[in-house]
Amino acid sequence: MRTKLKIVFFLKPDAVIRRYVGARVLKTLLEGIESIKLLTFEKILVDKSFLADLHYSEHKGKFFFDWLVDYTAVAPIYFIMIEGNEEHVEKIRTLLGPTIVQKAIVEAPATIRARYGIYGGVNVAHASDSVSSAIRESNIWESYLRDKLGLMIGETEEVIRRIENYIDSYIDYPIIDNRRYIELSKRLSNHPEEKESIRQKFIELLSKETDQEFLQGHPNKVEEFAEILVRNALLRK
Repeated sequence: MRTKLKIVFFLKPDAVIRRYVGARVLKTLLEGIESIKLLTFEKILVDKSFLADLHYSEHKGKFFFDWLVDYTAVAPIYFIMIEGNEEHVEKIRTLLGPTIVQKAIVEAPATIRARYGIYGGVNVAHASDSVSSAIRESNIWESYLRDKLGLMIGETEEVIRRIENYIDSYIDYPIIDNRRYIELSKRLSNHPEEKESIRQKFIELLSKETDQEFLQGHPNKVEEFAEILVRNALLRK
């Protein structure tokens, strides 16, 4: 008998800024995973302290830890709590693909991260990667949503309607081929002296993929995210 679980899934800032990417990821999730319930769909600007002390605590001390926290906190995420079972954990992770974008492109080119990831760990979305992670993450996120943000899990039909509206709103937005981001990231890794010009190029590309609603509602976030991309490339030189 399968164990009923709550599974944490969220669009990371790159998939929120890049409107088409977020819509396509959600569409892939809805079409690719059967017999799950979607319990909440919330736009959240996550506290760094929550990410550092709880969500990403297992990565403390690793070379990328500070960057990872800053990446996830730099702009809004879209958070989904999924009700499913251990099989769904594996299916969702399979849809996403390997954590590192370049590895996903080689090993699983049809996956979400291979198709839409930018470079390195800038990889579109998070999902609980095991039953134990699902239990831990769902507990800490439920507490965070309730106690810090005053948000409760909603009705399934309403959540699905909101996700479908989000998909319909952004599915026809322009997209930059992620190979261009990879080219620029690799160049920066090899030529750090070009940091400023490549940062400006990242801003230009991201601005083509978002909209005025995001730019006006979240001033400077595209510029701040471009800095995250710069730091990501320099981490991997």
